[in-house]
Parts: sequence; C-alpha cells; structure tokens
Amino acid sequence: MKKRDISEISVQFVKGIGPKNSQYLEKLNVFTVEDLFYRFPFRSEDRKTPLSVKKILSMALIPELCFMTGTIQKIISSKSPRRRAQILTVVVEDHEKSGQFNLLFFKQRIKYALKFLEVGKKIAVWGNINLTPSGIFFSNFDFEILKNGTLSFFRIVPVYKTSKNINLSIYRRWIFNALESYSRNAVEFIPNSVLREFAFMRRDEAFKKVHFPETFEEQAKAYKRLKFEDFFIYECAVAYNHFSFKKTKKPRKYTLKKNILTPWRKNLPFEFTEGQKKAILEIFNDLLSPYPMHRLLQGDVGSGKTVVALSAALLIKENGFQTAFLAPTLNLAWQHYETMKKLLKGLPVNIGILVGGMKAKEKKEMIKKIKEGQVDIVIGTHAIFEESVKFKNLALIIIDEQQRFGLYQKAILTQKAISPDILVMTATPIPRALAMTLFGDLEKTEIRELPSGRKPVETIQLSSDEAYERVRKEIEKGHQAYIVYPVIENEDEKNVTTAYKLFSQEIFPDFRIGLLHGKLSPAEKKKVLDDFSKRRIQILVSTTVVEVGIDVPNATIMIIEGAENFGLSTLHQLRGRIGRGSAKSTCIVTVETADARALKRISYFLKCNDGFELAEKDLILRGAGQYFGTEQHGRMDVKFSYNLTLEAMFQDEISDLKLLRLARNVAFKILKNDPSLKFAPEIKKRIFKRFASGFHLAKIS
Repeated sequence: MKKRDISEISVQFVKGIGPKNSQYLEKLNVFTVEDLFYRFPFRSEDRKTPLSVKKILSMALIPELCFMTGTIQKIISSKSPRRRAQILTVVVEDHEKSGQFNLLFFKQRIKYALKFLEVGKKIAVWGNINLTPSGIFFSNFDFEILKNGTLSFFRIVPVYKTSKNINLSIYRRWIFNALESYSRNAVEFIPNSVLREFAFMRRDEAFKKVHFPETFEEQAKAYKRLKFEDFFIYECAVAYNHFSFKKTKKPRKYTLKKNILTPWRKNLPFEFTEGQKKAILEIFNDLLSPYPMHRLLQGDVGSGKTVVALSAALLIKENGFQTAFLAPTLNLAWQHYETMKKLLKGLPVNIGILVGGMKAKEKKEMIKKIKEGQVDIVIGTHAIFEESVKFKNLALIIIDEQQRFGLYQKAILTQKAISPDILVMTATPIPRALAMTLFGDLEKTEIRELPSGRKPVETIQLSSDEAYERVRKEIEKGHQAYIVYPVIENEDEKNVTTAYKLFSQEIFPDFRIGLLHGKLSPAEKKKVLDDFSKRRIQILVSTTVVEVGIDVPNATIMIIEGAENFGLSTLHQLRGRIGRGSAKSTCIVTVETADARALKRISYFLKCNDGFELAEKDLILRGAGQYFGTEQHGRMDVKFSYNLTLEAMFQDEISDLKLLRLARNVAFKILKNDPSLKFAPEIKKRIFKRFASGFHLAKIS
C-alpha cells in the first residue's frame, strides 16, 4: 500500500496535537504535517554543554546566554524592599558541585514555578546571567526539571514563533513527534542523480536536521537542500511555462492596419527614442505571431514605457479587440487614465477606468460597457479582478509594476480571456542574473535612455535645515516640492502627520502644505494629488505612496528623510517623481545613521542615476534574498522569503542567487527532455499545487 505524503496528512494526527490544538495551529497556517515541517526555527541555540560556576568565574568574557544545570538546594520567598513585591529565589548547586547559582522569579512566574520546583530535583537553565558580589543570578531564563527525553537542553535547540495558546516547549515536542512518525512519508521528488551530483541530503533527512541538528553545519546543509527544492519547483513551473508557450497558438490573428496608429504617432508632441522604437518593434512582432506574447518590458523611471504599451493597445483596438491595463495603485491608474486621454484625444478609441471607490452607479455602468465591448482600453486596479467584470473580447493584458501583484491575482485576470497576449512592465530594474532566473518564461525588452529634454536629477546629501532652505528657494521660484518620510514599524501615519504639523505651523507656515499617506481613503488621496497637480499644494509631505503614479513636471525638488531606511530601488523610484519637466531638479537625502552598509548604499545613490546599475549594486549589497519577498516580486511564491535564519546560515550574500541558478539549470534540463513531465509525476503534482494557477498560461494536464 502506498504511503500517504506529508502534504496529505492532517496535523491533528501528530501525537500530542489532536483536534483542539490543530485549531490553534490553523491560525498559524499549519494544516498538514508538511506545513508543520516547513515552519523552520527562526533561530537555534547551542545548549549542548552546561557551564559550571567555576568555569564562568574563570572566563574573561562571559557569553550573553548561558546553559547551566544542577540540583535545587533552597527555595526562598521574600519581599522586594522597594516595591514590596514578592520574589522567589531558587538556589541551585551546579552539576560539578563547584558552586551555586540563583534563579529569580517574579510576579506570575512564581505561581508557575512552584508547580514544578522542589528541593532535590535536578534542573536545567538557559538565559541571561548577572554576576554580583552575592553570586550568579539568572533573571531572564528558560528552565526545565530534568527527566529523560528533554528536547530543550543538551542539544542544539530550535526556537519557533508560536502563539499565546501554544507553549514553545510543547510545540517543540509536536515537531519532534511529527518527525519521528511522518518524516519517512516525505516523498522525494528531486532526481537521485541530482542529489548525488550536488551532495544534497534526502528530503526526510533534511527535515530532521533543519529542526534538530547535531551541528550548525549540518543544519546549514539541510537548509540548503530545502531551499533548493523550493527554488527547483519554482523554476520547473517557469520552464513548463517557457516550453508551453512554444506550442500554444492563440485563437486570433492581428494585422498592422495603421488606421489609428499612424495618425496617433504623427500627433504626438514628441519623437520616440531609439529604445522605444526597438521595444515597439519587438512587441508588435510578438502580437503578429501565432503564439501568445509573454514579454517583460523593463524601463528606467521616466523612460516612456506607457507610450510603448499604448502602442500595443492601439494595434489590438485596430483589430477589434480589448485591452486590460492593470495598475497596482489608485494613483497610478488615474495617472495612466489622464495621460492616455490626452494622448488619444481626437481618435476613435474608447478608454475607461475601473477602480475602487467609484460610485456604485458609475461602476455598474462601466462594467456593462466593458461586457458589451464599448470600452477598448480598460484601465483599472484590483477592481478588475472582481467576478462581475467580464470582457467581450479581451486579447491583451498589460500589467504595470508587475512585482506588486501576486501570482493568483494575475491568474484571475488571465482567465478572463483565451490565451491572451501579456505584457508585464516594471520601472524597478531587475539585475540581469535575477531576471534570467525569476522570469525565464518571459521574453525581455529594456528601454534604457530617457526622452529628449529630460535633465539628470542632481542628488545630494544635506542636513535637514539646509534641505529646507533649498525647498524654500524652489517654492519662491514658483516650483513645488516633495518631502518623503520612511515607513517605520507601521507608524507611517503618525510620523508623517507629526512632520506635516511641524512644516505647516513652524517651518513653512507661509506655504500651502499637503499630506499624503497610506491610511487616507481613495477619495482623499485623489483630492490631495489633484490639488498638488493643479498647484493648489506647494509642498507635499508624504510616505512612499508617491513612489509610483505621480507625474507633476512643476515639482523640482524632493527631500527623502531618513534615506538609510530605503533600498536603492525605492530611492531611485522616489527620485523619479522629479526631473519630469524642463527645469533643473534636485533630490536631497538626509541620513540619521552611522551604519557602514547603509552609508555605502547612500553613496551609490548619490553618484548614480542609472536604475539598472543601481539594481546590480542593490543585489551585491543586500543579497538576492531581498528580491524573493512579496514586496519585490509578487510572483516569487517561495517559502524561504519569510525564514529569518537564512541570512545567518549563509555568509555569502548572493548564495541564494547561486542556488537559484542551479535550480534553474536542473529544471530546464529536465523539462527540455520531458516538457509534459510524463516521467516526473511528483514534480508535476507539486507545480500544479503551487503554481499552475499563478502562471499566465500553464495548464498542467
């Protein structure tokens, strides 16, 4: 009889868990034994060898955390002389009988401790110690009455994030029990030849060693194997997509009619750059081919990607089909809508917008027009995903700032058409090495040069007072300014609101100040941005919500406060909000840290205006792991994005990238020889479970 895989076994069947505790685990997104195995410790502590009192007193430098064992000699209850609060002091003789140490219990811990502590019992302790003239004292510590089978001492001990309903020691026991009973059920799906060639552990062994290793080196190898398998499944899905596009034909044909494209291009108030011309040619060739387009358009901030995308939408319109243009924010959607209306003025092209916050009547009417085909280009936010939104003949999907959307959101949109052509865009340049591995199923186009007339933005570092004086001079010239604050511990509204009051009342009381942050309603955000665009606001105090979707040519100066809190890509995106007109623009950073890594990042930003070059620097400085999180790439759904231990486990900052490249090479080799995964059913099963609905066209049969 075939054994059930750990992905199919409910966590409630693990010894000690049961139906009630499984409900607590479900709140941690743990439903199966596999889910439990994948909740790795966020740190592991070396509690192998206990220290004696003699050893501690002989040390020149006492470790921050100590492990000691011994026998309880006395339990003393007393009152604090200052606060009159109860204190429980437990005197313990160490295991070598070289001296005594003391445990201090306060408040609610006293009642808990008295349930277990008795004179004569052996105890193990881990925590912070204080050396005083009266002896060694533990005040912040874990303890356990020693008995056979302890999981919390005499080993490398895993520490997990749990909830208030789950005791850490009990959770640790659940993990151990699950590994003992079910690790053998972890089906191995990486080919044996790959395991041998790269000396990877088998999957069942890796799960054991990642939680309860004998050494930290052993744990690092287990992490590496499990991380590889995560990347491997992702790259198998990418490879499947890549090969499936080569054989899936779209059910429609386009021709280049130029009835709209030619007059539109002649009426534009500017000439296309060489980069834009090349991008349009590549996209048009994709659209005219019998296979669906699946292309990534990368362009630096202000490089003119929107006009390129609009060219594609007009070719689709000329052939009688619809385009959906997806933007991640309300601000960006409205910006695209207003820009395209101006560019399409006088042409027989119907453009519509569908976003959150619309009046019910307006929204209903727009949905009706989309369904009946009365709208040629639909610009929208997440509102387009709604089930009620149906297209008459959707053919092209354009996704702007694609990294801000998750796999399944994109999938919902692609299911509104049959084999649609897809163009995804980003103004966040992606390092070449990452683009190859993360987006191997996409053809890639880059626009590197800026439109003529654009001047490079001067970037300098000043003190806040000097920066405010620069702002005052620009406002007096009739220009406008941004002042941006970082998001720190989700207190962005509080920080930026306090700053807004300071600027309004003390620093710039004679200027018109606006406030923008993420907690404003869509209508409030739109009003602020409209006021700023129409010069009713001279200085906009904001969080990073201005990072995309704002085009105010009259804004010529930006202050980024606490610039060390931002990555290079975000800094570059923010800087891209200025320099959009003909006047000279200046980006000023203020820095509040002496951290060498942060200062190095700022130094690159000060001397470089090329987003592609900055992306490469960001990869070196922060490591590839920063690109795997949801904030950077919504499509990269990998478990290790959230594992806090990995930075400590791998000293090489770009080892993640090396492992991802390896996973890509192995996956593409397998799929090239077996594109339908006929001979690798376990891989097929895992791709389908994790990614099939998230990749644009992958339908695994």
